[in-house]
Amino acid sequence: QKIIAAGANEFALALHGHSPQLHDYLTGSAGSFKQTCLGIKNLKSLGQPVLMNSVVVKPNYRHLPAIAKLLVGLGVDQFQFALVHPLGSAAKNFDSLVPRMSLVAPYLKKALDIGRYFNKKVMTEAVTYCFLEGYEDCISENIMPAMKIFELDRIIPDFTKVRISQAKAKGPDCPKCKYFKTCEGPWKEYPQKFGWDEFVPIKKYVK
Repeated sequence: QKIIAAGANEFALALHGHSPQLHDYLTGSAGSFKQTCLGIKNLKSLGQPVLMNSVVVKPNYRHLPAIAKLLVGLGVDQFQFALVHPLGSAAKNFDSLVPRMSLVAPYLKKALDIGRYFNKKVMTEAVTYCFLEGYEDCISENIMPAMKIFELDRIIPDFTKVRISQAKAKGPDCPKCKYFKTCEGPWKEYPQKFGWDEFVPIKKYVK
C-alpha cells in the first residue's frame, strides 16, 4: 500500500513453476512460490495491474500450460514466457537448463492458447517466428520500447541496438524467411551450441 501511495501503478513479478517444488527449485529460495502467489493476490485485491514473466528452462517447459492456468486463476493481467538467455550460471549449466525450441513450441502454444481463451495479454520472448506461426502477435520483441539499461559498472544507452547487433544471431537460411527483417533471431549462444537445423524459414509466398 505504501508503494502504491508513492506512485507505483503497475507491478511485474516472476513465477517459474506451477508448484512450490518446481518454482522454489528454480529460484533456489524455499517458500518463494507461496510468497509470490500471495503477493499477486494482495496486489489484485488492491486493484493493481500485475504482469508476469516465466523463464522457460528444461525443468519447466512441459509445465507451461499448467503455469498459464495458475496465472489465469490468480487473476494476472498479462503473462510472458521468455526462453532462458544462457549467460552467467545459465551458461555454466547450459545442458541442464536450455531446452530446444522445437521441444518447447507445442507446450508454449498451448499455454498461449489458455491465456488467449481467458482474454489475457500473452507474450513470448527470445522464441523466433519460425516456431510461432499463428502466434506472431505474441512476440514481445515487436513491441519492446527503446530501453536505456543501467548496470552496476556501465550504462547501455540503446539496449535494443545492442540486443539485436550483439546478443542475437541469424542463420544461413534466415534470409529465405518472410520474417527475416522483423525477426531478431535467437540468443547467439543457442545456435553456437545447437546449430541452425531447427530453424526452418517460413516461405515468403504460399501457393
